Amino acid sequence: MHSQISLSEMFRSYEQDYKAHMESVMYDLLKMSKDRRDETEKSFSKVQDELQQTEQCIKQMELEASTLPGNYKKELMETIKQYKRDMAKVEKDFKQLQLDQQEDSSRDKLFNDRQINQALLKQEDRLIRQTLELEAAKRTAYLTEQQANQISINLHSQSMTLDNSIRKTQYIREDLGESNNLVKIMKNRILKKKLIMYGVFGFLGLCLTIAIMSWFF
Repeated sequence: MHSQISLSEMFRSYEQDYKAHMESVMYDLLKMSKDRRDETEKSFSKVQDELQQTEQCIKQMELEASTLPGNYKKELMETIKQYKRDMAKVEKDFKQLQLDQQEDSSRDKLFNDRQINQALLKQEDRLIRQTLELEAAKRTAYLTEQQANQISINLHSQSMTLDNSIRKTQYIREDLGESNNLVKIMKNRILKKKLIMYGVFGFLGLCLTIAIMSWFF
């Protein structure tokens, strides 16, 4: 009789440990369902340890109950089966919470990856736009340089034309100078001829006058 009472007390001791672990697990699960994800991650290992200890308590209760006689053993085994069902339900809730946590993490990771991809796409678009702007600036600079070269060539050509015109003008001026000299010489010659003619005519007039006067007188 004393042995049976001792065994019953051992069972009750494991049973109390079981209930204490179960209460702690259910409290942690309830708290984890409300806490932020970064806080619930810290509680996962704790709950897993408590579930292992709870399972160990059930095994010890089964071991103790198996040593008891008849109806007492049957009654305790029914209790243990209920404890197992309760624990299975808690384990199911725990696994579901883990799955939800993983889904949330996956969604957050997907969201973060999408944000990273969007940021990368924006950066890529910005780089492409900057590259296009740089290429456009290079083309503009090239066209400007080409235009500057063409203007320089045109200015050089115009300068050469102007130099040629100046030289031609100088030649013309020289030719005009020579022409003016010839004109002056010709004018001088004509003037001399006129003077000679006037002298001749004057002399002839004088001779004629003398002849007439001598005729009458």
